[in-house]
Amino acid sequence: MQDKVETYSTLYNLVDIDKKDHKLKELAELFLNAMTDWPTYNQTEISKFVSELKDYFGTPLTIEKIASRQFNGGNAWQIESGSSIADLIDLSTRFYNEANFDTIVKNILNYYEQEFSKVDFIAELHYLTHEQGGRQTPATSGYRPQVKFPFATMETSGQQTFIGKDIAYPGETINAKIKIHAVEYFAHALYENLEFEFREGPRVIGHGIIKQIVNEKLEKASS
Repeated sequence: MQDKVETYSTLYNLVDIDKKDHKLKELAELFLNAMTDWPTYNQTEISKFVSELKDYFGTPLTIEKIASRQFNGGNAWQIESGSSIADLIDLSTRFYNEANFDTIVKNILNYYEQEFSKVDFIAELHYLTHEQGGRQTPATSGYRPQVKFPFATMETSGQQTFIGKDIAYPGETINAKIKIHAVEYFAHALYENLEFEFREGPRVIGHGIIKQIVNEKLEKASS
C-alpha cells in the first residue's frame, strides 16, 4: 500500500528534497503557502485544511468564489491563503488544462506519494571496506540491509535509494534516501545527526547518520 501524505510537514519535507524544477512542484509550493497563511491554529492536516477552505470560500472552489470574498478587517489571512489557491488553480489551468481544485490537490499528493514510497529520511552512509568487515562487492541503489538504531534492540529493513549514483563501493561514503519497514515502532524516536548501523545478518557493513527527517511520524519532538 502506498504511503499517504497527510500533513503539512511531510509534504513540505518532500517538496524540500525535490531538486527538480517542474510545475507540480510550483503547485505544491502554492498549496503549502496557503496552508501556512490559513488562520486556524496549528492546522497541520491537509484534509482538514481543504475542508475549512471549502467551508469558507464555497464549493466547488473556484477563482471566482475566492475573488468574491472581500476584506472585512478581520479576514486578512483567509484572503492571503485564498490568493495562493487562486494562483494554484490558474497555474494548473494554464499548464495542465485542469481547473478542478480537488483534482489538482490529488495530482500534487499522488506525485509526492510516489516519492514518499522511497524515503523516510535522508542519510549519509559510509560503507566499510572488506578488511573492516564490510562487503566484498558493491551495493546497488535499492539495496535493503537491516538498520540498527542505538536506542533499540529491534532491527528493521531499510531500503537505500542512492542520491546521484547507482552503485556504492566498499569504503565509499554516499548520500541516500532511506525507507524503513517498521515506522510505527520507531515513531517519534529519530532526529537529525542520529547515528546508526546497517547490517547483513549479524555483520555490520556500514554506518549512517541521519541528515534530514522526511516522514514527520518518525521525528522526535524537540525537548
